[in-house]
Amino acid sequence: MRIFLFSLLVLCHPHLYAQIDGETAETKVWREFTRQVEAAGVEILNSYPQPEALDRAEGLRYLLQQLGSSLQQQLIEQPGQIPLLRVGATTINKWGLDGADAKYQVATISSSGSYRLYGQLGSARLFAMQLTRMSGTFAAYGALTGDQLKADKAGNFEVLIAPHKPDDWSGVWLELNSGTDNVLIREYFGDWANERPGRYYLEQLNTTAADTPITTTQMATLLQDTATTFSSRAPQWQGRGEQSRKYLENKGHVKKSGEEGLAANAYGSGWFNVARGEALIVEMEAPDALLWSVQLGNVWWESIDYINHTASYNDSQAVVSGDGKYRFVLSHSDPGVPNWLDPAGHTEGALLFRMQKTKGIVNPRLELIPIDKLAQHLPEDTIAVSSEQRQHEISIRRQHAAIRWAP
Repeated sequence: MRIFLFSLLVLCHPHLYAQIDGETAETKVWREFTRQVEAAGVEILNSYPQPEALDRAEGLRYLLQQLGSSLQQQLIEQPGQIPLLRVGATTINKWGLDGADAKYQVATISSSGSYRLYGQLGSARLFAMQLTRMSGTFAAYGALTGDQLKADKAGNFEVLIAPHKPDDWSGVWLELNSGTDNVLIREYFGDWANERPGRYYLEQLNTTAADTPITTTQMATLLQDTATTFSSRAPQWQGRGEQSRKYLENKGHVKKSGEEGLAANAYGSGWFNVARGEALIVEMEAPDALLWSVQLGNVWWESIDYINHTASYNDSQAVVSGDGKYRFVLSHSDPGVPNWLDPAGHTEGALLFRMQKTKGIVNPRLELIPIDKLAQHLPEDTIAVSSEQRQHEISIRRQHAAIRWAP
C-alpha cells in the first residue's frame, strides 16, 4: 500500500520534492532503476559462457557499454530531439559482431515522418543505407546501395525518405515502412590505406519544435525504459553465439542473407576453440563478391580488437597462395606467415564470414593442428612475414581508424 501511495503521489504531483521515508522521489526512482539494472546484469553474466578470466572481465565491459547504449537510445528518443546521424560501433559500443571493415551511422526516425538524406559519397568499396527497426525484435526494410543513389560525378546525392512519394518528386525515394524506427548507413572499406568515408546529413522535413521542461515523472519513465532496453539488448545475440559454440566448433558455415536485408549478401558463422600450442587453419577460395572478409569475435558477440591486432582480413588485405586459395592461421603467437588471425588472448570465440554483393557462396574448410606442424600444412611457396612487416600492417589499421571515425 505504501508503494502504491508513493507512486500515486509522484504521478499526480511530480512537482513535489518533499522527502518520503527520508528519501526524495528522485532518490526512489534512481534506486529502482539501479535495482533493475543490477538484476539484469547479474542474470546476463551468469548465463553466458566465460571460459577464461579474459572473457569474464570483458563481460563487465560489455554490460557497461550496453547500458550506455541503452541510455543513449532512450535519450535520443525523447520528445523534441532532432534526428541526427551518429557514429555507431567503433573501439567501443560494439554489438552484434560489428564489421571490422564498416563505419556505421544511425539515426532514430519516426515512421510517420518525412526526411531528406543528402551528402557526398566517399570512396568506400560499398555504401548501403537501410531502414530498420532496432527496438524489440530487429527487422530490416527498404535499402539502397551507392549505385542506386543517382549521385553526380562529385558523389553528391539526395534521397527522400517518406511513407509516400510526392507527385512532384522526381528524385530517389525510399519508402518509409510503418515499423521503421531507425535509418542505418554502412560504409564498407576494402583498401584501408586509401579509401575514405563520405559525408552524410539527415534533415526532417515535417517537424515542429518541442521544448517543455522535463519532470520527475518523465525521468522515471525514461529510466524504466532504459532498464528494459538494457535487459533485452544486452543478451540479444546470445542465442546465435550458443548455436555456433554448440554446432560449429572449429567449423564454418556460410548462407545467403535474409534478415540483414541487403541484397546479394552472404554471411557465415563459426566458433574457434584453439588452445595455446595449437593453430586453426582456415582455407577458402575467393567468392565472386564485391567485398569479402573473415574476422574474429569474443563470447559476447563483439568484434575482437581489429585495430591493434590482425583479428580480421578482407580481400584487399589477405595474401593469396600460389594455388589460388586463401589460408588464414589462427594462433596465439605470430606464426610468421601471411594472414595471421590474432585472437588477442582469446582461446574461444566467434568466426564471422561476410560476402558482400556476392554471386555465390563459398564455404571455408577449417583444420586444427599443433602449431609446430604448421609448415607441413601450408604450401611450400608460403612467404615469411617479419615482425616489422606485421607492425606495418598494424600501423595501416591505426591510421585508417583515425580517418574512418574522425568527426
